[in-house]
Amino acid sequence: MFQNISETLTLIASTAIQWLFYRKRLPKNFAPKRILVVKLDHLGDVVLATPVFSNLSQAYPDAELHALAGAWSRVVLEKHPDINKVLEYNSPAFCRTGQPTSLKQTFQLYRELRRQKYDLMVELRKDWRIICFSLLRVAPKRLDRATLQVVNKLGFARFTGIHETTRNLDVLDKAGIPTPIKTTTFSVTAEDKKWASNFLTEHHIGEERPLIAIHPGSPIPLKRWMPERYAELADWLIARKRAKILFVGVEDEVPIITEIQRRMQAESINIAGKTSLTQLASILHISNVFIGNDSGPMHLAAAVGTPTIGLYGPGDPTRFGPVGTKCRTLQSQTDCPPCRGTTCRFGKDGCMSKIQVADVRQTLEETAYLP
Repeated sequence: MFQNISETLTLIASTAIQWLFYRKRLPKNFAPKRILVVKLDHLGDVVLATPVFSNLSQAYPDAELHALAGAWSRVVLEKHPDINKVLEYNSPAFCRTGQPTSLKQTFQLYRELRRQKYDLMVELRKDWRIICFSLLRVAPKRLDRATLQVVNKLGFARFTGIHETTRNLDVLDKAGIPTPIKTTTFSVTAEDKKWASNFLTEHHIGEERPLIAIHPGSPIPLKRWMPERYAELADWLIARKRAKILFVGVEDEVPIITEIQRRMQAESINIAGKTSLTQLASILHISNVFIGNDSGPMHLAAAVGTPTIGLYGPGDPTRFGPVGTKCRTLQSQTDCPPCRGTTCRFGKDGCMSKIQVADVRQTLEETAYLP
């Protein structure tokens, strides 16, 4: 409840600042030399915001693009071909691991941002400290998603779509900035591809067998599909599709994968906690299919162009689904999400238990992602 109140107050305060100090529209001949985009939340949300940078770069090819993001997602933006610089700020509102940026460090960051002399600040997700930055005029021009959210709630300038990518791009559209690019981006470099190739050789994985990446984890327990169903699905993929199964994730998710492998009849590979984010992206890039819960790796798989099947329970796939023509989502319980609770009214396994192994198998057969 406190989180909801805090977020509502943040939206209202940000909107008030926009209306009081940044009401003027961007001039038709606007030619910024330097632009700062603020996106402080989690990995998947930052991936969904990458089209904003692509469109800003196309609209203002001579401008430097800088990003302000948390340590957990900065590599996504460092890999973006249109971003010149990434500044780090670990917001207390979004920090899940490690230490948030201190007040002293925040003040030092403010001075650094002032030295950059930005012409435009685009705020897609911020906290109270960044609102203060806007009040103290880090840039003379400002575009603010929070303002659009508030006026949308009031029934005025509505979002043109439900999905997060659309809502992010609406911030630019309302300011008259064209947004022809709708796809998310994560660039896999030649070095990354070489690492992936070496990985395949080391694990004796050849092109004659499809490689399936599975991510069974999530920071939110209610978003996790049950280990026994992942085990059943993986065994079916190996038996019927001759697939090689690769479990991915972070180190904290190793116990989940160990439980799945214990229940499996066949052999599989577990690389959770053994790759950097760029290495994970390179593995996902060469995988034939990704299957996993609503999480950052799912959005990363979609961003590198891998056919993706996302499993949804308390989340909303119409708003936070993976982006791409090769992406599908499964959600069997649609009458309650989004849900921020810690328990589920559908029992201890939650609404994820409504998704059956047969549902995933049917999706794989219908899409023909695998031979």
